[in-house]
Amino acid sequence: MAYVLFLLTNAALFVRPAELFPALGDVQVYLGLIVLTILCSLQRLHNQLSLRTMVQQPINLCVAAMVVAVILSHVSRGEAASAATGAIMMFKVVLYYMLLVSLVNTPQRLRTFLLCTALCSTAMIAWSLQDYHQFVDEWSGRTDLREIKEKERWQAPEEPRLLRHFPEVSGITVDGQETWIFRLCGLGIFHDPNDLSLLIAVTAIIATYFLLDRRNGSSRWLWIVPLAVMATAYYYTFSRGGLLALGFAGVVWLAARYGGKVAIGLGVLGMAALPVALGRHASMNLSDGTGQERIQIWSEGLVQLKSFRGLFGIGEGMYPDLAGLVAHNSYVHSFVELGFFGGAIFFGCFYFPAYALFRIKRDPIAIEHPELERMLPYIAAILAAWCMGMASLSRCYVAPTYMVVGVCAAYLNLVGYHRKAPRPLQTLNWRGVQRWAACSAALLMCCFLFVKLFARYSG
Repeated sequence: MAYVLFLLTNAALFVRPAELFPALGDVQVYLGLIVLTILCSLQRLHNQLSLRTMVQQPINLCVAAMVVAVILSHVSRGEAASAATGAIMMFKVVLYYMLLVSLVNTPQRLRTFLLCTALCSTAMIAWSLQDYHQFVDEWSGRTDLREIKEKERWQAPEEPRLLRHFPEVSGITVDGQETWIFRLCGLGIFHDPNDLSLLIAVTAIIATYFLLDRRNGSSRWLWIVPLAVMATAYYYTFSRGGLLALGFAGVVWLAARYGGKVAIGLGVLGMAALPVALGRHASMNLSDGTGQERIQIWSEGLVQLKSFRGLFGIGEGMYPDLAGLVAHNSYVHSFVELGFFGGAIFFGCFYFPAYALFRIKRDPIAIEHPELERMLPYIAAILAAWCMGMASLSRCYVAPTYMVVGVCAAYLNLVGYHRKAPRPLQTLNWRGVQRWAACSAALLMCCFLFVKLFARYSG
């Protein structure tokens, strides 16, 4: 019962009933479902939150410690009310993650969870595509686009919006008129072209997993439909970050399945072909435009780490007050808002699953369950896509980020359980903490170096 409730809870992340059926008003379906799931899973949640489990699965420790990092980021600057609000927000996300890793506890349940996630995602994206074409027909040629866009930029998130999809200036005609493109947005928390493109990449990976499963017989070819929907939707997002995420995921998938040499060779060929094949979608320019704007925003945030705010950060949610916008880089965002302490914890949520997956291939560790063995390249690709996508998005505190982390943690738990002598793939020890701290510091130094090399200030 708890597992079925959790699948419904997860579905509500993608297909929000109130957005499809406005008559539901403010009915919080997701909240009701997750409360019921929690009530049915209290013992399992207690096990996941125990100290022993956290030592055996450091990913749990990092996710849970995000609540502490959020609290400290506000308490360190004397903002108790903000600390309480931030803690409640993050605690809800942590509960979602803990439910995932506690209930997705068999290979079949993990497979079903991926299936339901892909189907819900496809349904939401297909609906968004249909709405997108209606929107373009309605808004093409409007002369007040810029005025409405600027007005809605400063609206509170809960206020109704006219622009269901994202208009963006693509150029200027010879007579000085602006030309616009319309970028596809999804529903709810995916109401952003770049967010949606990242979900498209993950959904495409899951669809490929089922498409290549020969045990499904001829029915597996039905997964071509979701892949076609993903390809169409990606085109209309005009997202370069989504392309990078999918490309990096492809390289990691190749490395996990065929080895590093094959991945590098095909990756280089793919990089050479993309600018020709995809045009604007593959155009990456760091010297001006949005690329340079984002680098400058990163620079404004990273400067704060040189001050007394370096340990616990400027406060969760405070980046826009500092730079006018979020960082559009989850790693920079977390280090600046949560300090060295919280930034390392956020990075640990991805470092530990990535390192464990790497060890499986390097050592090598035998995967005894055949379905888990077949799943390895796809789990690695999903993690790679999200990690790359977060380099151009600030998504440190949202449930989809921890859904990806949770899928990886559930997978690693199952691999450890199905070994001939069941035992965890990794445990938290002093050597592991040193390695984690060193990699966190290296990531931060790379961010500083990147900004130093590529930031361009006029005058």
